[in-house]
Amino acid sequence: MDRTEDGHNSTYCIPVGLTNLQKDLIEILVSMHARSLLELSKEGALPKDEEDTNHAKLMLPALSPFQLTNMLAANIRAVANHPCLLVEHYMPRQLLLMEPAERLMAGSAKFQKLATILNSLLSRDREKFSKPLQILVIAQGIKELDLIEGFCLGKPVKLKRLSGTSLFDEKHLYGEINTGSSTPVPSSGYNKDEYERVSRKSRNNSKIEGDWLFLATTTHITRSSNLMDEFNVDLAIGFDPLVDENLSCFKRMRLGGKKVPLVKLLVQDSPDHYALACRSSENSDDLLLDSLKHFLLNRQSINGDLDFNWTNTLVDELLKAENLDVNALPSCKLADSKRIKSLVECVSQYPGLSPLSENFKLSPVNRDLDIKDYQSILMDIIVRRLKACENDFDSRQRQVLEARLRETMRQDEFDSVKVQAAKTFKEMESDKSHLNDSIKTLDKVQTAHAKIFDNVKVISERSTAFQNILVASEASPAGQIVSLQEKLASLKSELTSETLNNSRKSSANDDLRVKYQVESSEAANRSLTLKALQEKRTEIKAKSAGPITTIHKGTSNEQELQLREELIRVVQQSQFIQGYIKKVQKHYSLNGNASPKKTPNGSRTRRGRNID
Repeated sequence: MDRTEDGHNSTYCIPVGLTNLQKDLIEILVSMHARSLLELSKEGALPKDEEDTNHAKLMLPALSPFQLTNMLAANIRAVANHPCLLVEHYMPRQLLLMEPAERLMAGSAKFQKLATILNSLLSRDREKFSKPLQILVIAQGIKELDLIEGFCLGKPVKLKRLSGTSLFDEKHLYGEINTGSSTPVPSSGYNKDEYERVSRKSRNNSKIEGDWLFLATTTHITRSSNLMDEFNVDLAIGFDPLVDENLSCFKRMRLGGKKVPLVKLLVQDSPDHYALACRSSENSDDLLLDSLKHFLLNRQSINGDLDFNWTNTLVDELLKAENLDVNALPSCKLADSKRIKSLVECVSQYPGLSPLSENFKLSPVNRDLDIKDYQSILMDIIVRRLKACENDFDSRQRQVLEARLRETMRQDEFDSVKVQAAKTFKEMESDKSHLNDSIKTLDKVQTAHAKIFDNVKVISERSTAFQNILVASEASPAGQIVSLQEKLASLKSELTSETLNNSRKSSANDDLRVKYQVESSEAANRSLTLKALQEKRTEIKAKSAGPITTIHKGTSNEQELQLREELIRVVQQSQFIQGYIKKVQKHYSLNGNASPKKTPNGSRTRRGRNID
């Protein structure tokens, strides 16, 4: 995915990260959409909270989980491009014109990467690459083009807005280099600012003498295949990574064998990155949900401080119109999608929030939302986070000011010490002659003292040697030999006993080691057996709690109840038959003949007569 090439078509995907502001906004969005994601994916639920149950009744129809999930994907894409794009309305034109370019780019890592590439292209070696460049920047929407144009205003490049209304019409005329033809730029429809952004000399220049920057949206170049026919584009930068490099507009730009590379900027492991890597998927709903799951799982590993050393290499190769070595670019591969934690943990824990000195609690919103409540809660959380950041900034600023004050006081004390040192130095200079005489006298005394000390040391060593010789001459050599032999014998006996003791301990140690190995092996086998039994128990428990087992259990309970009722009926019928047989036996003999026994009134019963 780093690079695709087809004839004169070269597409390069450049990964970008996220700034701390973008990470904070994404964590807030995740907390807003936690419930809808879990309901749509059916991978668990959030615990109920009193705050979630005690809320006002919705005034508008509640948003469905599918709608909220689509809103989450759109908002994540907007924040990944620039935090200002999270706002629904357009940014004020005057704000874009007056905002410094550095502050405009500081909130978005993607805009910083775009600014780095554009600055490298515009500040290239003009002697080595003297040909003017014509660059096409493709964005997803008009608001992104407004931000890009606000950044590029005032730079040494001629702007031409192809989609939307220009923030400031510089009245550049486009025409061929070798002809006098020109095409005037349509008016923007706004009254011009009092501030002159371009000099009169630049406005009067109606030929292509500098670089051109064309701004268009993906929708515009998709629907209008001949949009770039009148321009001679050298390079296309896809600020929208989902732009199709096989559009007919790109094919028309490459007519005549011209090579027009496309450089895509995409946030690492973002939903757009996942969609590009898995675009062969047929089900768009599953692809959207899978891309969001992948982003939520890997959002903490997205780094905003990516290496920029490759920028010069990329720009040089693009200017030379040569095939770029992919190994020189940063890797643009998806992170390993192996799950470490569940989706419930991903949407209820927010590790991407920047650490603050004060406690900022962010909890998932676990209730139904309409569009009004959604916007209100989102704004409240963002404002609360902004206030926490401001309080943290004020606290840290106070610490910096206090440290600066302490440093100033320390420098003042250091200056006073310097003044005192200067005074002391002057006083020492006045006594320098006396000090030099004293130093010379001290050197002489120290030299004499060293010589005397060496002589005393030599005399002491000689005296000690003489005393040792005198003591040795007075002692008996035979007595010393006997005492030394006895001492040697005792040491040998101690050595023998210690050797035997060491041998016994070594053998005991070997036995214990063997016993330990046997017991550890047995313990490992038991551990494996226990683990297998636990897994089997877990599997059986899962099966017993499954829907099939529950259905079979319910059916079996119903059958058991029916059989019990049948048993009771059979028992009652059996009791009735047994009673009936006993009554019959009272009136009839076992061979079937009528009993001669008469009734008390001398006549047989009605039953007996009927049987006869």
